[in-house]
Amino acid sequence: MPGKISNFFMKAIINSPLHPLLGNAFGVITVEGCRTGKLYSTPINITRNGDDLTAVSLKSRTWWRNLRGGRQAQLRLAGRQFAVSSEVLESREAVIEGFRQYLKLNSGYAKYYGVHLTDEQPAAEDLERLASERVIIRFRRSQAITSQPPL
Repeated sequence: MPGKISNFFMKAIINSPLHPLLGNAFGVITVEGCRTGKLYSTPINITRNGDDLTAVSLKSRTWWRNLRGGRQAQLRLAGRQFAVSSEVLESREAVIEGFRQYLKLNSGYAKYYGVHLTDEQPAAEDLERLASERVIIRFRRSQAITSQPPL
C-alpha cells in the first residue's frame, strides 16, 4: 500500500517537468473533501480509451469516496491540468461489468489484477473477487486548464 512518502514523491514528479519519466499512465487527482471542504491530492494510475479515463482503487482506500455522485475534480495528467467529472462504479454488478470492459481494452492488466483470461474473457471467479475488493472510477474531461498551476 502506498505510503505518505512515496505519494509525496509521485505527486512531486507528476507535477514537475520530469513527469515524462513516469509515462502517461500516472496522474494526480485533486478533489474537495465532502465533509471538510479541504482539497486532497492523490497520485493515481490512469488508463485511457479515447477521451475516457479510468482508474481502479481498492475499496479500503478513501480518496475515491469524495468522487461519488459525479463530483468534479482536477486531474493533472501528462503535464496538463484538466477539470473532470467522475463516475464511481462500486456495486458488485457495476464493477464486474466495468472490469469486463476494462480488461477487454487493457488485457495486459489482467496479470496485475490476478485475472485469468480464457479466449480473452476473464474468469467469473476472478471478476467476483475484484468486485469485492475494488472500485472503478471513470473520468470525463470537462476542459483543459492551462493557466492554473498544478494543485
